[in-house]
Amino acid sequence: MLSNKKNLTKKKQLILIADRGRADVAVRLSFLGKKISSKEKNSSILVIYENKKKEIIDIFKLFKIYDSLSLRIKIKKIHILLISIYYTIFSLIKIAILGFDWFVKSYSLRDVRLGDLIYDKYIRKNFSFLNPRFLNIRFLTLLFSSVYKFLILEDVFKKNIIKYSLIGSTTYISVSSILLRISQKKRVPVIYVSGESFKIIKNNQDQGDIISKYLIDKIKSQNKKDILKKSENYFKKRTKGKLITKKYNPKFFFQHDEQTWKNNREESFVFFNKINKFKKKYSHTILYAPHNFAESNHRCGDLIFRDFYQQTIETLKFAKKNKHILWLFKIHPYSEIKYGELEIAKKLFNQFKSENILLVPFKTSNEKLFKSVDLVVSTRGSICLEAATFGVRNLINSDIYYDTFNISKRVKNKKQYFNALLNIRSIKKIDKSTIVWAKKILYFRKILQIENPFNLTRRRKIIDRKTFYIELKKNLKKIYTNINTNTKNKTYDEIVNNL
Repeated sequence: MLSNKKNLTKKKQLILIADRGRADVAVRLSFLGKKISSKEKNSSILVIYENKKKEIIDIFKLFKIYDSLSLRIKIKKIHILLISIYYTIFSLIKIAILGFDWFVKSYSLRDVRLGDLIYDKYIRKNFSFLNPRFLNIRFLTLLFSSVYKFLILEDVFKKNIIKYSLIGSTTYISVSSILLRISQKKRVPVIYVSGESFKIIKNNQDQGDIISKYLIDKIKSQNKKDILKKSENYFKKRTKGKLITKKYNPKFFFQHDEQTWKNNREESFVFFNKINKFKKKYSHTILYAPHNFAESNHRCGDLIFRDFYQQTIETLKFAKKNKHILWLFKIHPYSEIKYGELEIAKKLFNQFKSENILLVPFKTSNEKLFKSVDLVVSTRGSICLEAATFGVRNLINSDIYYDTFNISKRVKNKKQYFNALLNIRSIKKIDKSTIVWAKKILYFRKILQIENPFNLTRRRKIIDRKTFYIELKKNLKKIYTNINTNTKNKTYDEIVNNL
């Protein structure tokens, strides 16, 4: 018994930081880590890397954080390598028997679920969602490296006392997502911090959209008259295409939905005349608007389909069968720009071509579409929130930040999904108070994305490396000089005070 206590005292108390290879994330987690370590006097900070970058190392050094661990595969870790090979082979056998649907929903390693994270990373490139194959060099490499990283991280938990885990992402298979899942199993508090929000995770439940609670709480804390006025003003400018937005650029990708309202304003008279002519023949009209197929499918937790692509296939198949419904198929406006999926989406439309399924022309006005349909369907796309601001019923099948106040009808399985498509009258009408909430959420979500209240400096994407570092040093000096009054310091104190 004494020897066990002795071994326990030898264990280090650690605060783990998951490096994401991004300067903004490194700054946020370093600043928070130092705050927590000053409170937890016996704890030290350990940074977990996948690939070290000098820029990121310099940021951690600026905060006097030096200890690190690399997850890169090393021959000297022969024991873990052999176990990784064993688990990889065993996992491949199970996939061969049970398939990818099982892998996504149920694959776990030592009671830690990883299948959804690995799958999302796998289908992100090369259009692998079209025909996922486990006997594929990309998938084999990804599976093996994921198992290896998991085992290395699990070993850290075994050999140390982990007080907190700090992450800046929850998507795909990465240091951050693996660290989150292991910490949840071990009941270690996880602090997620992005530029726009934070969340403290203390349970082992599916987290859903990680910004949801923070967003709603912040909206509720605003002056009611003020946010009502601002959200209504934003809505009018947005829908009339009068927002001041930058031309599409990956650095400002969060504005893509606003850009759509600015650029896609065509009335498409031929198309809408066709709809009006046909509508009388059908029981109701549904607008189906899928996501980009490769984009972070399980970011907000489980879906009722394996991925967005599978949902689109099954929905179009259902649409072709149910000819009493008029369907409008709207390809994501950025399917070509970001992921090159336009031809794939068009091919799907042609595969299920039917007189009751119409392809929405690009540049078509969303407002005009909303006035022509009875229901808008996506997985969790912003188009459903937009539909709600116009009082249009909408259907989702995943958690999302606007899944509240009856803004959307959320279904939990395929049976509910297809029943809802057949019986849209069973979906509650959107009343005036719900429309108001939808507008508030639409507005304030953009405010958080633009202002990034948790960033200590301007975003790295809009300034060069040298400028970012110099600006960071200046801002830190201001923060530490005015420690009791600085706004950024108080913002992070809110996190520490909630631990």
